[in-house]
Amino acid sequence: MDLKKLNPFHTSSPKRNSTIFQLVSGTFGPGEAADVLLSLVNYKIKFHSVQLLNLPDNERAAIEQSEQRIAELKIVKQQMTALILDARKNGQHLEINSDLSVTLKP
Repeated sequence: MDLKKLNPFHTSSPKRNSTIFQLVSGTFGPGEAADVLLSLVNYKIKFHSVQLLNLPDNERAAIEQSEQRIAELKIVKQQMTALILDARKNGQHLEINSDLSVTLKP
């Protein structure tokens, strides 16, 4: 399967065994930007919350790592919300560009 035909924004680096996917690229009104950005952050918070529920109590390091990541993501969510509200208040749009880099590891 040729990924470049499916996704024109796909690039690959054989030396690093990594692939980059362009997930978001464009200019959005505040409402659309909120949908895109906050959906992603909310999903990541949910992901880590579910991970916490599935971790045994004796994996304290993994639990602390997930709790720390949730706390960080909540701060990111507050910052994004403030930025979006500021853009709406000032009649601005938000340009969003997001790449996802995936590297295969042995």
